[in-house]
Amino acid sequence: MLISMTGFGVGHYEDSSVVIDVELKSFNSRYFELNTRSFDLSGESEYKIRTFLKNKLKRGSVNLNVKIDSKDQLKLNKHKLESILKSYKEIEKDYKLDLNYSHLLKNNDMMSFRTLPKSLDNKVLKAVKIATKQVLDMREKEGKSIEKEFVKYITIAKKDLDRIDSIYQKLINKKINSKAKNESKIEELEKLDVTEEIDRTKSHFNQIMLSVKSKDLSGKKINFILQEINRESNTILSKFLDKKIAKHAISLKMQAEKLRDQVSNIL
Repeated sequence: MLISMTGFGVGHYEDSSVVIDVELKSFNSRYFELNTRSFDLSGESEYKIRTFLKNKLKRGSVNLNVKIDSKDQLKLNKHKLESILKSYKEIEKDYKLDLNYSHLLKNNDMMSFRTLPKSLDNKVLKAVKIATKQVLDMREKEGKSIEKEFVKYITIAKKDLDRIDSIYQKLINKKINSKAKNESKIEELEKLDVTEEIDRTKSHFNQIMLSVKSKDLSGKKINFILQEINRESNTILSKFLDKKIAKHAISLKMQAEKLRDQVSNIL
């Protein structure tokens, strides 16, 4: 079963002392990467949330946005504020300027959320779990759509292989029935033989379909198989200058490339 790396989810937790809203986004990435916004993850809190998300999502660039509405959660950098205010007053006095003090609060580190206390740790994790469930559901749904695309491209590719095989057999029979000398004829037939390439390519596509239906994560395996299909297609093209075979061999490469594009979207 294919699972997409793209997903979105929101989580909400609320009690008498706090309201927590979580937004979780997952995008394509070769590795698991967690980016957090709007609150400070550190120590045990970070470890718990990061470990949970990595175990559940496996891979992908994950953006976690947490909004906490609670008393005493907002921390003011008083030392910086007082220093800037002092500088502002000196500038106004020395240069006769009227400065806009509202810009102070737009400074990134002027105000920040305090490190999560133990009492909020599990509450945030509860909201994260809700959002993660939605991300996983969306990933599975997206995976089913990708699977349909896989089947479509593989069906076209198999038809191309059948056409290549049919054209190849006709060309070989024609050469066999020609009046050329036996030795040169055998040598030429051996050079043109693409039976193994056709059989291996068919086997590769069957392996992809088995991977698609498997419960195991299959993105990396499919990508490796597609590299092999590309090699077989290049071999067929190099052995034949026939336009009819070249047409289907190129189409075969195109379907493999479309599959490769889709592989980047799955686990």
